[in-house]
Amino acid sequence: MPTLNPPGPRGNWLLGSMLDLYRDSMQYMRDMATYGDITRSRVGPFHVYLLNNPEAIQEFLVTHRDKHTKDPRDAKLLGRFLGLGLLTNEGENHKQQRKLVQPAFHMKRIQAYADVMVAHTSALLDTWRTGSTIDVDHEMTKLTLNIVTKTLFNANVTADEAEAVSRALDELQVDMTKLSTLIVPVPAWLPLAINRRIKANTAVIDRIVWRVINERRAAGTDEGDLLSMLLLSKGEDGAPGMTDQQVRDEVITLFLAGHETTANAMTWTLYLLSQHPAALERLQEELDSVLAGRTPTIADLPQLPWNEMVIKESMRLYPPAWSLGPRIVHTPIPIGGYTIPKNTAVMVSPYTMHHNARYWPDPERFDPERFSADSEKARHKYAYIPFGAGPRVCIGNTFALMEAQLILATVAQRFDWRLDPSQKIALDPQLTLGPKHGMHLRFTKRPVLVAAN
Repeated sequence: MPTLNPPGPRGNWLLGSMLDLYRDSMQYMRDMATYGDITRSRVGPFHVYLLNNPEAIQEFLVTHRDKHTKDPRDAKLLGRFLGLGLLTNEGENHKQQRKLVQPAFHMKRIQAYADVMVAHTSALLDTWRTGSTIDVDHEMTKLTLNIVTKTLFNANVTADEAEAVSRALDELQVDMTKLSTLIVPVPAWLPLAINRRIKANTAVIDRIVWRVINERRAAGTDEGDLLSMLLLSKGEDGAPGMTDQQVRDEVITLFLAGHETTANAMTWTLYLLSQHPAALERLQEELDSVLAGRTPTIADLPQLPWNEMVIKESMRLYPPAWSLGPRIVHTPIPIGGYTIPKNTAVMVSPYTMHHNARYWPDPERFDPERFSADSEKARHKYAYIPFGAGPRVCIGNTFALMEAQLILATVAQRFDWRLDPSQKIALDPQLTLGPKHGMHLRFTKRPVLVAAN
């Protein structure tokens, strides 16, 4: 018979670990993980479980997927600006919506965006000067913003409008993180400064997104972008698949996920390579051998295994989606010799899973060889979950990995770089995991190879 209580911190006699959770949620989870692969803590009168081994994660997210839902408080909070997109939707509505969005991410569709990704990366690199120190956190955000704007909206959104949406989403992330860490919830109707900012930033986004949706609906044309796929989606009965409100919610969700996460992944990858020159040299040798001076294409990616291995190892150490958010259990769930009771919160953190020494020996060490073909085959697939897992795995994971591979190949082909000596390294765990103080690297142009005819 499964027992009830796994190990975990005792915490304060009255509040348990509540203050630790609200003070630093990532450190709270890291501390929880030190007690074992399945741990429990008390947060006020409630109990929170952390699952930190691949078998338990798979069992919870897949086998028992119908016995829990996202925390309605988090969904309500994010829904203030995201609406009911894939990130916040739940249950049968989420399943139906995912079916409607899925065609936008079919392989043939996203392959068409590869040239866009390389072209925008090359255009950005043309502005970099040898010997210059560049905040790649800012530059990668700008780059992925340009890419997602083109692939999502084609030419219907100006650079200034895209920048306004990005800035609004950044500020919303900060404010939502603040609200989520408050012990006493703040009602949306209270006329506080934080609520006014959320309302104003949501209005900025809505003004631009609704304009594009209305223009596209009126034109009725397929522009070859993700927005067209959403607008032209069909239900199983052939009827129009999405209302304009659903399209709006998915567009904002995709806009947020489509540039913030990849920008963070690229920033951490460039940082790690600045600290491991042998890995960068091996990458450049691979690029020179395969590309011989020409720009990369999607057809080259299978011949660039080290490029992919570097990115995957970077996303192991610094997963952009560092926490999958709490799930609330509605029916008792037996997992790993324990019973997780009803009305309990369960958390899964890619960050803590990726740093579990039982599954990742010497977990703090940067080692792309962990992602050789043989190593990947030998490892439980739920030990590595940078895009989430189970039925809610990120729908754009193939798009994001392709984008990261093409960006890294283009940058490393043209530049060497090293970390600016004054750069401070600290994590900033909000909705996504970015660097707290930017990421300043000093770039030097590499000799130009002449592409073979």
